[in-house]
Amino acid sequence: MSLLKKKIKWVAFIVAAVLATAAGIAAALRPVTVEATVVHPATVTLTFTEQGSYGYNHFYSVYPLVAGEVLEVRVEEGDPVAAGDVIAVVSASDYEYQITQLQSAVEGYKGQISNLSLQEEQEKVNLAANLESLQGQLTTLEAQMEQNWSGAESLELQISIQEQIVYYNQENVHHARLDLDDARKYGDDDEVDQARQAYNTARSALSQSRLLLEQLKAGEVPEDIHEGQRQSIQAQMDAASTLLETSYTGGMVQYYNAQIAAAQANIAQMREKAGQAELTAPVGGVLSELPVKNLNILSQQTLSAVIGDDEQVEVFVPIREIDGVAVGDKVELLLDKRLGTETIAGTVIEVDDEAQVKLSALGVEERKVRVRIRPEQPGLRIGYDMDVRFTVYTRENALTVPKTAVFSQENNDYVWIIQEGAVQLRQIVKGVETRDGYIIEAGLQDGSVVVTDADNGTISQGKRVEYIVNQL
Repeated sequence: MSLLKKKIKWVAFIVAAVLATAAGIAAALRPVTVEATVVHPATVTLTFTEQGSYGYNHFYSVYPLVAGEVLEVRVEEGDPVAAGDVIAVVSASDYEYQITQLQSAVEGYKGQISNLSLQEEQEKVNLAANLESLQGQLTTLEAQMEQNWSGAESLELQISIQEQIVYYNQENVHHARLDLDDARKYGDDDEVDQARQAYNTARSALSQSRLLLEQLKAGEVPEDIHEGQRQSIQAQMDAASTLLETSYTGGMVQYYNAQIAAAQANIAQMREKAGQAELTAPVGGVLSELPVKNLNILSQQTLSAVIGDDEQVEVFVPIREIDGVAVGDKVELLLDKRLGTETIAGTVIEVDDEAQVKLSALGVEERKVRVRIRPEQPGLRIGYDMDVRFTVYTRENALTVPKTAVFSQENNDYVWIIQEGAVQLRQIVKGVETRDGYIIEAGLQDGSVVVTDADNGTISQGKRVEYIVNQL
């Protein structure tokens, strides 16, 4: 190769190297395009959403007063009703027959009351006779005790007295059993317990008196036989005196009077609805069920409507979120409908004290707390599922940046900010984590421009950049 050709090659190589160096310098000086967020004060809220179910806390079943043909239904399922509103109109052409039946029932109850009075009167006559007989036996026994009778004559008298004691104890058991039966029919739990205790006490006294009678007939005379018999006779006399002074049929009379009052009330209602009967709402609420809509004939046992009262949404909140939920909090109820999501306001009315184990959609056990919410819009359909959005944190005038804009070094947090077209490193203090970013407590101000992607490998301290605003 000639010397001239070698020189030409070296010159070309040097020119290429210079051009490459110049291109590298130009590339290094050329601004890099990055996405950035301009920080401005804004209101920040933290929310979470759980699925809830709509229903009612109380239900009232509605039955017709009389049987008959359904003439008209004036409401639809899901309609709100007030107490007294007419649900349906029922033909009541047979009301006179039913009134006659009720009047017969009233007369029957009155007859029962009269019979009770006669029975009580006769029982008291018998009690007075028994009391007189007991008094005579007590006098004889006390005389025997004073004279210290002994031998066959004394044993014969003691057996006779003991037989009378057994008889009276049998009568006591019989009456106690009747009282227990009456208490079970007409009384409350306390009255049943008292009657049962009296019945058991009477049976125990009868058993002891029979045992003593058997001992006397076998010639076995306990040392304290006289005193025991005297106490037993005195107890019988006290019980008889008490029964003579009180009315023991009061509970049954009260029961029959209540039945009479109820029957008379029904008679008055039927007479008022001569020829037809209106099926009315006994309470205010929402018609959660309306079976009468599909019926032609009703009996008095036919469930015609169900009214739901005290509307509520039930939702189960994870225990990690429950500290942010309190009675009185406002929530949003989100109904997914074909034309979009309908939002209804609601208020938390109850938070359970204990958590329950619930299965997630994947079959995983989770501990959740039941929360009840009252919607502000009535008339939703029972069984509706909806999302419940809780707001657990609100901060006004907060500066926030995306999570991707923040990175950590040596236990400190940083962002890249853009000032005068160049990237600068800025230390910050993070606050509450939001769904998409962080609230910044220190290090930034209104209008700060922050690089959205802190891991962008093309930027460094002082690097010239051009940015595209990605507002948070």
